[in-house]
Amino acid sequence: MTKKTINRGAAANDGSGDNLRAGAAKINENFDELYTALGDGTTLSPGNYITTNSTSIVTNKTIDGSNNTITNIPNSALSSIDNAKLTNSTITITGDGAQTSDIDLGDTLTIEGGTGITTSVTADKVSIAIDSAVLTEDSTDVLTNKTISGSTNTLNNIANTSLANSTVSYGGVQLNLGGVDATPAFDLTDATNYPTSSLSGTITNAQLDGSIANNKLANSKIVIQDQVAATQDIDLGSTFEIVGGGGLTTAASANKVTITASSIANSGLQNDSITIGDTATALGGSLSSTANLNLTGTSSISGTGTTDLTGAGSKIRFDFAGYGSLPTASTYVGMYAYDSTGNRPYYSSGAGWVRILDENSSVQDHTDVNMSGVADGNVLTWSSAQGRFNVTAPAGGSVAIDDLTDVSVSSPQKGHTLVYTGSEWEMAQTPVSQFVVTNNGSSAYRFSGAGFPSTSGDNPTLYLKKGQTYYFRNTSSGHPFEIRVSSGGSAYNTGVTDNNASGSSGVIIFHVPMDAPATLVYQCSSHAAMVGDINIS
Repeated sequence: MTKKTINRGAAANDGSGDNLRAGAAKINENFDELYTALGDGTTLSPGNYITTNSTSIVTNKTIDGSNNTITNIPNSALSSIDNAKLTNSTITITGDGAQTSDIDLGDTLTIEGGTGITTSVTADKVSIAIDSAVLTEDSTDVLTNKTISGSTNTLNNIANTSLANSTVSYGGVQLNLGGVDATPAFDLTDATNYPTSSLSGTITNAQLDGSIANNKLANSKIVIQDQVAATQDIDLGSTFEIVGGGGLTTAASANKVTITASSIANSGLQNDSITIGDTATALGGSLSSTANLNLTGTSSISGTGTTDLTGAGSKIRFDFAGYGSLPTASTYVGMYAYDSTGNRPYYSSGAGWVRILDENSSVQDHTDVNMSGVADGNVLTWSSAQGRFNVTAPAGGSVAIDDLTDVSVSSPQKGHTLVYTGSEWEMAQTPVSQFVVTNNGSSAYRFSGAGFPSTSGDNPTLYLKKGQTYYFRNTSSGHPFEIRVSSGGSAYNTGVTDNNASGSSGVIIFHVPMDAPATLVYQCSSHAAMVGDINIS
């Protein structure tokens, strides 16, 4: 139980604390808990009590090791512990041959050396060493009276001085074992039947005794062959002469023969003329004209001369991809050209390219015709002051409103009005009201006109009447205005024209039918938060 505290009140005798009975009850409950914890509930047990924080010394107490953990016992607090009290009181030693021996704690383990092995103990350390009687990889011992098998051992780095014979001699040349003589001067005086195939290297002229006769050479001549396969043998040591002729001269200098062509007569050539078209001309001649010359592919004719074509069926293309691709007008005065991109013909006046009017041209393409503001029934009238034809209305006669092309009137009656639909004026039989619709971001529509003295607040309720016509001019770009049966519901299209229109020309016309529901909504089809009620009466 949690200790219970007597409430003494905020001040003496203020009546806010515990009464005497309640206070006495708390005292009795606290003491009952103490007597139960430290005694039998009525009498306290004698002796001292140990708490979790006390430092008392426990004497003659038995502590159950299964339910308690004793830690940090110093060696000084322990008496002698028998080996039998330990879980493990021996260590086992195993040799190379799997022999084992148990050593009791307190016994002595002796490590002895054998042949060539010595042991020593220093400061809790056993050192095992090999004496001088045992050879190691790093020892420098001298072997005496030992036999070393060459089949199972390798001897390296034996000095020549350790050998009984450390040199070899060939042909009067002595060479130490391991030495190198790249050019030994062998004495081959007594050599017989030495094969020439065994000779290698280069024999210098100084090594030759006299000259080598041509007949000692495998090849002692060269063969000269002309273009008709006639041959001539030239022995080494003979003179081979290269002679010019027919406009050719020769010159020899610095191991080089130069052949120069000077003036070669046409008669000396296999072909001494060329033919252009149907006309032949000798090489070196000139040709001022020819007949039947055909130019194909990407051939071109340039220069300042004239081209005279009188034959029937002549064809020359003058098409260019775009007006900007036409050549310089001043260079090609009088040239015809066709703009294949704009589908328009031109001729060059020298000062520029002039468009040629064709059957597809409009009268307004003439520079002296002004067609601005043209309408049905208009005529062209010449203005000498302006030097052009202008569009004017026909002179004389009366004009009815139905004669206007943008007015649609059929059997008008008293009370009818004209309403502009965006493309024309049409007759209306009902009162017409117009709302100009704007937006407040993507959260609300706002309205002006038709009963609103100024711009309304966000998403106001509209009050419409059956049998009347309402124009909603939606100028809020990106917020299509749609009349719907409910918020998020389907479109209400009865009597509605261009429902869901938007932008500067977006006009929704609503001829409210007599059977229209009492409540509809207007809503943006792109932003659901832009929604308001339409009450119909």
